[in-house]
Amino acid sequence: MYMDTSLEQMHDIDPRARSLRARAAVLLLILSDALSVVAIMAAGGYLSALNTLNQYRLPSEHAPAFWPGLLLTIGLLLSGLSYYAWARSMLKFEGRGRHLFLLLALFLMMLALAGQIWIGVTLGYARPYDAYVSLVLLFTWYAAVHLLLTVIVGLLVLGRVLHGRMADAIYLVIATAYWWYYTVAAGLVMWLFITFLR
Repeated sequence: MYMDTSLEQMHDIDPRARSLRARAAVLLLILSDALSVVAIMAAGGYLSALNTLNQYRLPSEHAPAFWPGLLLTIGLLLSGLSYYAWARSMLKFEGRGRHLFLLLALFLMMLALAGQIWIGVTLGYARPYDAYVSLVLLFTWYAAVHLLLTVIVGLLVLGRVLHGRMADAIYLVIATAYWWYYTVAAGLVMWLFITFLR
């Protein structure tokens, strides 16, 4: 009878090798995603620069509301700082960190996700969408996907923490931190780009 031993073999992998694999996987995900963000920004900037006939952005089209976007960005930054404080405490106390910081980081990320969805739903653009509106919608919902993925990852990490299974997998704290900080940085960059794009 054939038995799948891949799970058993996973436990035989050196912890350092598991740590390197996790970090490499997250860094490759960040690299591929960052290239997508840069490509969308380059396309938007190019179309804006070619706007000689005022057809890229019509006078009736508005940018997303500034203040909700600013509040969302501040929430993202606070979430990143909270995760940083939790990660530092986890590394310092070898898996017995201050979990209040993780809960705060996750809560702020969930608020940011709800805010991003609200911004996307209330943009109020009329069809058919032109280049500027399409770019704003793309960035708005692309950022929402980032936030959703970060919330899911945060919930998985919280589950491990609550079940006491993080002490033997501290590398997950660091790997998750890479994505968490990237989400914050990408959200800030996308918000600035859309807010000041003309």
